[in-house]
Amino acid sequence: MKRALLLFGIVLTVVCGGVIVTSWLAAAPSQAASAGAGFGTWAPTSQYGWHGSMRVGDVHTYCIRPGLAAPTGKTTDHGVRTDAAGLTPQQLTGINHLVSAYGQTTDPVQAASVGWAVKAIADWDETLHSFGYRGDSLAGAINWTFSALAPKHNERVQELATSYYAEATALAAGDTAPSGRLVFTASQTDPLRGTVTAEVPQADGLGTVELSGAVFADGSTVRSDLRAGESYDIHVTGAAENEITVRGSGVFPTAALAAVRYFTTPGGQDTAGPAGAAEITVEGADDAPRSLVFAPTISTQVVDRYVHDGRFVDEVLFAADGAWPRSDDDAYAVVRAEADIYRSTSEPNPGDVPPGEPVATLTLQTDPTVGPTAPYRVEAVEPLPEPGFYTAVWRISAKSQGDDVRGRLPDGYAWEEQYGLRSQTIMVPAISSRAQEELTVGAPMADDVIVDGPVPRDGLVLQTAVFRAVEGLAPEETCTPDNLVWTSAAVSVDRPGTTTFTAPEVPDFGTYYWQESAHDAEGTPVHVGRCGVAEETGVAAPPTVVTAAQPTAGFGASIIDTATVSGRVPETGETVLVFRLYRAGDGAEPSSACTEETLVAETTPIPITGDGEYESPAVATTASGTYYWIEELTWTPRGGDPRTLATGTCGIPEETTVVERPSVTTLATPRAATGEPFTDVATVTGLDDSVDAELVFSAFLHPTGDAAVCSDRIAETEPVPVTGDGEYESPAVTSDTSGTVQWIALLQYRPSPESDVVVIHRGECGEEGESTIVDDLAATGPALPAERTTRMWAAAGAGLLGLGLGALALRTRRP
Repeated sequence: MKRALLLFGIVLTVVCGGVIVTSWLAAAPSQAASAGAGFGTWAPTSQYGWHGSMRVGDVHTYCIRPGLAAPTGKTTDHGVRTDAAGLTPQQLTGINHLVSAYGQTTDPVQAASVGWAVKAIADWDETLHSFGYRGDSLAGAINWTFSALAPKHNERVQELATSYYAEATALAAGDTAPSGRLVFTASQTDPLRGTVTAEVPQADGLGTVELSGAVFADGSTVRSDLRAGESYDIHVTGAAENEITVRGSGVFPTAALAAVRYFTTPGGQDTAGPAGAAEITVEGADDAPRSLVFAPTISTQVVDRYVHDGRFVDEVLFAADGAWPRSDDDAYAVVRAEADIYRSTSEPNPGDVPPGEPVATLTLQTDPTVGPTAPYRVEAVEPLPEPGFYTAVWRISAKSQGDDVRGRLPDGYAWEEQYGLRSQTIMVPAISSRAQEELTVGAPMADDVIVDGPVPRDGLVLQTAVFRAVEGLAPEETCTPDNLVWTSAAVSVDRPGTTTFTAPEVPDFGTYYWQESAHDAEGTPVHVGRCGVAEETGVAAPPTVVTAAQPTAGFGASIIDTATVSGRVPETGETVLVFRLYRAGDGAEPSSACTEETLVAETTPIPITGDGEYESPAVATTASGTYYWIEELTWTPRGGDPRTLATGTCGIPEETTVVERPSVTTLATPRAATGEPFTDVATVTGLDDSVDAELVFSAFLHPTGDAAVCSDRIAETEPVPVTGDGEYESPAVTSDTSGTVQWIALLQYRPSPESDVVVIHRGECGEEGESTIVDDLAATGPALPAERTTRMWAAAGAGLLGLGLGALALRTRRP
């Protein structure tokens, strides 16, 4: 709707002597002024004058030429003037304000107060002194007159007049020709939205504005409560076209003008009335048409260029040419988009033709509360099937949209992203590794990094590092700088294959974790291996030792232990094996029998250069009993202290050697004639072949039938050398005296050539089988009684049986 606006009149400007004279209302015919509201005498002159308004028609006017006669004659209305009585714009503004705001009254006190204030503004000195007052105060001048003219109202008139004067003189000079406009703005994000602002510097109250092509926030096209200088939200309507221009017009009241309605009376006062209601018409429009075209597009960026879990994750940001449609509740219109994902074995170039059929799809619709103001993250539902390059191609088509969006899109709208953009391509790598499992201290260790899958166009840079395991630290937490042993140099590859990295040497025993990595030519990480996985673990384990000691040995034998070393012997430093031999004490527990006191020998170190069997040096024994071996494998690193790698346990069966106690059994010739030679035969067991031993036989004679007595030695043989287990016959002995000869065999040896002999065994006098009966009839005499003969042959048989079993045992024991 259009509102008819009031025109203030015809502007007439006359330039005369540098003074601009303006009139909005044409001069009216002369008419006599009459007394209005006030105090005094309505006459040209009187003792106290007239103090109040003069009435011209229905207008109350006030004197602006103090000291002149009251305007009781014919008065001429000159209309609204900006040059009345030669007053300044400041004076005119103040007077117009007072006669308009307070002067149109029938209250004599108020009218008198306005009259005094108006005159004081027009001519301060004349107003104060025209009635004989000599002071310099407006209140004093009023008191000078009103104390006699209207003493009851004197004080009130003083108060109001001084207040009106202060109020009017505080006003800034008003305009003589007010101006203004309506300013429209459009939102940068939504041209359908914006603001309207009334720029009216002289506005003095609320205005009315009517819109065309838009509505206010309350849905109306007209509002009458607008304040100048404030912005009000608007929303474009009728957006069926591609563009629109919003327009508006309105009316605002303005502040007091620097003008008055000017009256003159010949020979009397000039008076001023109100200049009338001040209004200004304002108009405005958009600086340029608002584009209503809506063409949504997408910009995308994959979240990760190199993906290991096989998930395609994209970050999508919507944009549009034109305003994004919004509903009445300010919600963004929902736009739908789809993407096809294609796989290739090599990195695509922008503009390439998509290969084959899509392997996956992505779908997305905008959030009505977010619209195009923030990015969206989209993830493929299914994992990507295999290593390779995957590229998404997004599209927006009108046919996929709802009616509200489809109606805003150009006919047949279809937008599609170009295939092969780097921002839309991810790579699923296939990089693995396999480290050398068994490591040798001092030897190099190696790791194979295997690139099975795709390689970026500009290649890959491979690198690997070795970390040493720390006790108590989880494997996956080990690959940190504190545990780093070695880092390889970077190696560039441009195709799939295996790259072997070799570290200089294994520094020590322990577990080592390799961690491979790859990045592209721009330094973006492509792959980092997991720390502590089995295929990237190498172990430098100390070699182990298993021993088997000689289980038994004859008395005086030198015994040995055999160690089997298994595993990887260090290639640096020195590795040696030492054997220690202990002789168990009587009744000692095997596990605690190996002490310094029982140590028999410690062998010289045997250098160990690899796995295999190592025999200890032979250790000579000088006593029968149980012997325990303990082996110790030590390694001395370069510049370091010896470290024990393996040590045996005391008293275990496989490390036990039993040195036998020698035994001697004898069987003498049972019967001999006097003068006939006879012998003793000793069977020795439990004696090592290497022992320097000998047998000495002694023969003692006592009467036959008496108890065995070995006091009458009839012979002591020469020593018979003994060279191990076996039967040894004494030199022959004869006796010319009949009786019973008791034999005693003595086994002795020399521990060393220069030492004295040591007796190992001494027979007892009267041992069974150790007697020979010598008599004259031994060869041809009568037979012995049957009982004695039987006993003698039984003894002989038992002796022979013992010799046979001993020989069998010896045959079984000795190879």
